[in-house]
Amino acid sequence: MKIHRQKTGVCGFTITEILVALTIATLVIGSTTMAFINGLRTWRTEMIKSELNINLEIATERIRQDLRLSSVGIGLMAFYPATGTVYTAFSIPLATPGNDGLLTRDAAGKIIWDKTVVYHVRTGSPDELLRTVYSPRKTNATPSELYGQLLKTVQATNTAGLQAARLTNANGVVEAVASKVIFANLVKLYLRPPEVRFDGYAPSYRKAKTVNWGSIVLTNGMHDLKFTVVDKNPLSSGYSVGFDKFALSASDSAREGEMYLRNSYIPSGSDGAPSYAYTISGGSVSAQVMSAYGASWSGDAQLTFTPPSSNHYINFKVFNDLWCDTHFDDQIGLINSNTSRQKIDSFASSSPYIPDICLALQQGIAWSAANCTEGDIPSFAITNSDTIYNIIWGGSEIYSKIILNGVWARFYFEAGSNDSLFINDVYIAEMAANTNPVSGTIKQIYFSGSTSKRISANTGVWSDWLDTTINRDKSYLVYFDRKTDSMAQSCARGWVSTKWHMSYIDGDQSPNLVGISKIEVRYPDQGIYRSGIFDTHIINPAYRKLNWTHVENYSAGDIDIRARSGDNPDLSDAGPWISSTYFQNPSDANSLAGIGAGRYLQYEALFTTDGSPAGSIGHTEHLITAYLRDVTIEWTPPTGICDLTVDLGQGPNYGIIGATVDGNQFIKGLEIDMEIYKTGPFGTNKVSGLMEVRPLNTAK
Repeated sequence: MKIHRQKTGVCGFTITEILVALTIATLVIGSTTMAFINGLRTWRTEMIKSELNINLEIATERIRQDLRLSSVGIGLMAFYPATGTVYTAFSIPLATPGNDGLLTRDAAGKIIWDKTVVYHVRTGSPDELLRTVYSPRKTNATPSELYGQLLKTVQATNTAGLQAARLTNANGVVEAVASKVIFANLVKLYLRPPEVRFDGYAPSYRKAKTVNWGSIVLTNGMHDLKFTVVDKNPLSSGYSVGFDKFALSASDSAREGEMYLRNSYIPSGSDGAPSYAYTISGGSVSAQVMSAYGASWSGDAQLTFTPPSSNHYINFKVFNDLWCDTHFDDQIGLINSNTSRQKIDSFASSSPYIPDICLALQQGIAWSAANCTEGDIPSFAITNSDTIYNIIWGGSEIYSKIILNGVWARFYFEAGSNDSLFINDVYIAEMAANTNPVSGTIKQIYFSGSTSKRISANTGVWSDWLDTTINRDKSYLVYFDRKTDSMAQSCARGWVSTKWHMSYIDGDQSPNLVGISKIEVRYPDQGIYRSGIFDTHIINPAYRKLNWTHVENYSAGDIDIRARSGDNPDLSDAGPWISSTYFQNPSDANSLAGIGAGRYLQYEALFTTDGSPAGSIGHTEHLITAYLRDVTIEWTPPTGICDLTVDLGQGPNYGIIGATVDGNQFIKGLEIDMEIYKTGPFGTNKVSGLMEVRPLNTAK
């Protein structure tokens, strides 16, 4: 039997069709696999980058927060390496903010820095960014101690190493230390100080506000402070720079700009180079009197550097550390006798060709009736008295109005408004007690060599100069006889007091001064100027030398200087002055090794004139005084952070400047550059971030 198969529409694949299908399937599966692998790679990469970004964000925000609670100040921060321009670790002070977000202060208003925080990278597999906290902070730590602690922290490989870096407080408490890993990855940390610039342009000349350029580490000795003109404001017509004064030292001692132009007067520094030398790369330097543009310039003058274009500099030699008292206005000293701060115009004829502010003996009006009475009597008739004794009170009496000491004096007498005054036999005598009007040495006063003088109504006359001594600690009698003739009834001008008797008239006490109104003196035999007390901010400084600049006439005026130190702010522990310790030559190596090592410093200048008797060889009649132009005292400070503050002028032709010390930038803020690496299955991934933070002393 035959079986018949029914034919259908289904048929098999050909070899070609199968090959094509396999090819397409392979392509589809391959592309899907590649897409999956690429997606996996991207996901893993993004996961790593996300991790690195989180690390970066946490680290930068943590550093930013700490820096805003810190301060770039003298003796507060430390950087590693200490001599670098790019740092890899730093130590900062930290304070705990109050509820208002501001930092806690002590009773004196100073911020209480209660922690020291160190950021650094500890290398390893992987690296670790560490934040190490030392608390409670040694508040009186020296810069060298802070740098030593930072170095030990960077070098520490374990907890024992960190513990070895702890400091001991003054009360014997050892700091506790705690270190936290901010993150663990391959990391590079760079700290750079951003460049600070000052634009000196202004439409008219004026004094700018004090510029705090930032901080820098300084060792003892001489340094190069370089100001470079980098550009100018489009509105400026030039590139000049005006320096009033600047301070770059642990003690914040100011250096006057114009001081650098007195090279022929300034003593040499201890290393043999002038303490106030400068160099320029082009242009010119001059001193300018700036008082016409306001009274805010120190000493009324500035140093002006005028380069031909940008990219020129002026380099100041700055010795660390010294006190230069040049205008004697930083701290007002104690004037013991007739010594005062004076502006001497005659120095404009010598370098730096500007008036100079000096110390010198003072002469002038030593006493005035108007200063020791309540009012004047225009006309005081003298009718019955043969002699009138006027009391010139001095010393500790209620009317101690003699204000100057002096040798050689003259006296001014005045007639009343109603008639002339005719006086005869005028004398001065020291008054030992008011119960005995005439005592001590008596000297006669003359008028053009005569013993008598007629003074017309409403006028006055000066006597001849008399070789006598006026001492403000003593009282005197100036007395005269009334003399009449057919032309005059004696009539004197008078001054009245309701508190104390001022004269004897007809043997009776009187509240009136009669006839005499002023006494003028010349320079005294000697005068003393005792400076204010200067804070070096150094514990146990090694004082080195004292120099000064003066102008003397050795036959008529002389200056000698001595110094002392102590640890109490009022120098109560310094002991008495010793007369034998005066230095006599300003250019000698006047060693201060014998004055102790106290933090606080003071000097005393002794001015003397020729006191030889009248008529003797060399007698000067006390008309000449010596001038003290500046005093410089040097000491050895430890290595530490110093701030640069500059008082600059501004004007229509001033440029834009930058500053460095020994080629290094100042730190006013921190530019923090961080790179973080991590190796994954698909290669090395990296993220980087850059931020600039300025410590603000506040959490705001």
